[in-house]
Amino acid sequence: MASARVIYTDLDGTLLGWGGSLFHTATGSFTMVGAEALSLCRRRGVELCFSSGRSAKLLREDARLLGVERYIAEAGCVLVRGQGADVVLNCAPFGQKANASVFEEIGDTGAPALLFEHFGEALAYHDPWYLDHTYSHLLRGHIEVAEANALLEAAGMQALKVIDNGRIEDRGYGMKVPHLHAYHLIPSSAGKGSAIKLDLELSRLTSADAIACGDSVTDLDMATAVRRLYLMSNAMENHTGLGETLAEYDNIELVGKPMVEGFAEAVARELGTG
Repeated sequence: MASARVIYTDLDGTLLGWGGSLFHTATGSFTMVGAEALSLCRRRGVELCFSSGRSAKLLREDARLLGVERYIAEAGCVLVRGQGADVVLNCAPFGQKANASVFEEIGDTGAPALLFEHFGEALAYHDPWYLDHTYSHLLRGHIEVAEANALLEAAGMQALKVIDNGRIEDRGYGMKVPHLHAYHLIPSSAGKGSAIKLDLELSRLTSADAIACGDSVTDLDMATAVRRLYLMSNAMENHTGLGETLAEYDNIELVGKPMVEGFAEAVARELGTG
């Protein structure tokens, strides 16, 4: 099997280590393995495409710093290609109203208010990072995603869904929950898997040309669009019962290391250097 022509990678907890740094391991030690993996990709002619829950505004700067030309933002709601020259929405039927962002359209459905009322102090906006999101609502807390989506469905809001983007650091938010997770309220048609399929089509590539790297339940969606998904070892810590879910897939490979070191391990396996 030939190596990939494109690698779709999550950022936080995957390409990036502690504190969102390319140069920190999961424990905060300095490392160059992430930069070396990116260098190897460049030498082999393998493109990198971010696939993240971060906003397009944030990813623009990440892409500029790391020399990446295209990225998938807000958990698959939008594709940005050609260093920002081409913006493609992946959130139908939202995004069709003039003078209204998808963020505003989602708010107008009443879904955020419904979720906050139901889950109370266990759910809140991920302040201040949610403020620069245009296509989704970024939340934090600790809830059952299945319960949230059942609530939306019962309220006739099937056009929206909640996804779990994994465990996050508690930076003194004061929420009385066991472990903090980031969640996205997004259009049901959106997601990292459908966004990758669209990006591959626009790039005239197929799933056989692509692999992905991730660390959360949300990232499992990428496995539906690529030849292989490499899952960082920290994914098993972020999500209880994940092992049972992995049994449903035949193209997911768990690497032995967490975060940026795991990304470097995945690149080495894929490109035949490890």
